[in-house]
Amino acid sequence: MSGVDVVARGLAAQGRAAAAASARHANLLRAAGAALGRNPVVERHWLAAPAYTPGAAYAVGQVVAHGGNWYLCGLAGTAPLSGTGPTTSTNGQYVADGAGGLYWAFVGGARAADPGDGAPAVTAVTSNPSLGATWTPAAHSGAFTLRGATASPLRTTFWSLTSFEAKAGAPMCVGASVSFACDGEKVALFIPAGSAQVRVIVDGRYLMPGSHVAGGQDQWLVIDWSASTGRRWRHYELETGKSASQFGGVQTGATATVSADGGGAPRLAVIGDSYNAGSSYGPWLAGGSIAQLLAKRLGWRDCWNLSVGGTGYCNASAASFRTFGQRAAQALALAPDALMLMGSTNDVGYAPAAVQAAVLATLRTLRAGSAAPIIVVGVPSINLPGAAAVEAAIAAAVAQAGDPLTLFVPICGATPPWVVGSWNNASGVPAGVANAGFYVAADNVHPPEIGIGYYAERIEQAIRTAVLPALSILPG
Repeated sequence: MSGVDVVARGLAAQGRAAAAASARHANLLRAAGAALGRNPVVERHWLAAPAYTPGAAYAVGQVVAHGGNWYLCGLAGTAPLSGTGPTTSTNGQYVADGAGGLYWAFVGGARAADPGDGAPAVTAVTSNPSLGATWTPAAHSGAFTLRGATASPLRTTFWSLTSFEAKAGAPMCVGASVSFACDGEKVALFIPAGSAQVRVIVDGRYLMPGSHVAGGQDQWLVIDWSASTGRRWRHYELETGKSASQFGGVQTGATATVSADGGGAPRLAVIGDSYNAGSSYGPWLAGGSIAQLLAKRLGWRDCWNLSVGGTGYCNASAASFRTFGQRAAQALALAPDALMLMGSTNDVGYAPAAVQAAVLATLRTLRAGSAAPIIVVGVPSINLPGAAAVEAAIAAAVAQAGDPLTLFVPICGATPPWVVGSWNNASGVPAGVANAGFYVAADNVHPPEIGIGYYAERIEQAIRTAVLPALSILPG
């Protein structure tokens, strides 16, 4: 091959790479534009949150309306027969309700439901509804679109979902979704026993504010439109939470069909710590991790959350899980359209130079394997000495990488910091301003449910302000 041929082939390869990057950026921008103000996180639910009921038993993840607010059950228990019920609206902390072990957290003001031209009736039953046709995922895998995980058999005919390995032999899923379209007037989603929280999206809107919890026995969640808008082509999505992700399939009438839905969305791979993987403070809303909320807000709906609590760029956690850099290969294997790294306070205590070197090595590994944009989000602004130094080391590594498609989003180094308390409100905000009571839980580290949503919204805002404009002008 002549030198001219080598140059020509090189130029052709560069042209193909530039065209692929341009198409990727256009897809990310198009999806983000379509999702702005029109996504399940911000749209009103089909059904209202049920009213708080004295004497009722509540499961973790359920949401009730009380006193004009919404409250999330953070610890299961039975509501007392007398008393005020949940009333706290000045912070996001979990507050006891009586002596029955029940705890609630404020998650915002109540919003009215939007039934559109007719909401469905929804019931949970433990006996087989026998609607006529059963679409099991094992026998009819082509009828479903799985995002954020891969499937393995569960009880032969159902799916157990796995996203990645936290370490060798430790499969994990901290959130995934299964979507499908169906033209039946009645649909029953089978939720296998042992499943954690799930939520359902219908035609782009959540069915109800809270999670549904199956508990220790099989359940069917029956969604019945026969008394409202009847038979119609609708799009369904079942979201799982941070543990026990399972899917049991769908029952419909014998004349209805089920088909795969929701393909083609941009793929986002996220590597992080417990801020994205979840903690004992949340998320208890299925689909409610920072990664999953952000993916919905941006329209990058094929979200793969490869986050593990206790880990960082340097820290492998007490369980010796893979660090951020050691998970890079799994992220690259997904061929993502965008990559996001977030954190971590778990690297506090390591020398800043060591953190910077680990971040730089991770970024170089990701860039060597992918031309996708890399969004590097900083360290949560909690009251932890050393957090700011870790974020500064991360920012230095991004600058050292010198890659126009690796973009940094500061948190504790932002002006003002996203979460403000007595430790960091000396400048950048009016005297006395503090929001930490809403966005930092009682352990002074993790966000409660309302804080998780807050971080997702702030990251979306930063990406729309700084990252998306860069994608519109950079060829890749």
